[in-house]
Amino acid sequence: MRMIKLSVFVVMVFALGSLWMSCSKPPEAEKEAANKAMDAAFSAGADKYASADLEAANKVLDTAESQMKEKKYKEAKESYIRAKAAFQKAAAAVEAGKKAAADQAKAEKEAAKKAMDAALSAGADKYASADLEAARRVWDTAESQMKEEKYKEAKESYIGAMVAFEKAAAAVEAGKKAVADQAKATLKTLEGEWKKLRVTAKKMEKKLKDKKKAWTDDAKAIKEGLGTSRKMIASAPADAKAKLDELKTMIDRWENTFKEMAASASKPKATRKKKPS
Repeated sequence: MRMIKLSVFVVMVFALGSLWMSCSKPPEAEKEAANKAMDAAFSAGADKYASADLEAANKVLDTAESQMKEKKYKEAKESYIRAKAAFQKAAAAVEAGKKAAADQAKAEKEAAKKAMDAALSAGADKYASADLEAARRVWDTAESQMKEEKYKEAKESYIGAMVAFEKAAAAVEAGKKAVADQAKATLKTLEGEWKKLRVTAKKMEKKLKDKKKAWTDDAKAIKEGLGTSRKMIASAPADAKAKLDELKTMIDRWENTFKEMAASASKPKATRKKKPS
């Protein structure tokens, strides 16, 4: 009987010792499993699309690390197990988070597209081209990010594009006034040049010869074009400016033509030498 009791005692001591040894041993396997789960969560994109779940898992891991430093191995083991489960939960939440981020990016894209259309309707392509080009570059960046499934970055870029398109639209009025002022100045200059050109043409009328019809047609076009441009400046200054640039080209061409004709007329005619008889 005494031997039986002794045997039971030995077994109990051995079991308790084994239990104590297992609890006093650092839980390296659980730690490694938790770290692997963490790496998998990051690889899946949990830092972008399941940040709340990832933060919760990191807190549990931090607790386990602290317990390891304090050699509370039993508690650390349990914490590592819970951390592993938390990281797995974060990884599993990525797809839903990614879809939500994609939906948000699409909503911002729609808002940016409306802002772009409004800027174009306002005339930003004519009167705020620099601002419009800057906005389009931000838009292109957002589009690239969407294709690469960088939805959070794309969302921010679309918001930036919307703001940039709104800025371009707001700059239209100032740009329109600047172009109108340029058109008015150009019109005034061309009207003066046109007046001088008609005087020159009157003097050179007999020398026009085969150029007379071309001059008549262009003179009519210049006169009508100046009148049309004057009316267009208030409502469509960019179109008026473009029309005036065309008229300037015509006026410059005729000025050069008349100069060449005048220079040719002023050259002395060559006289033939008589052969000796």
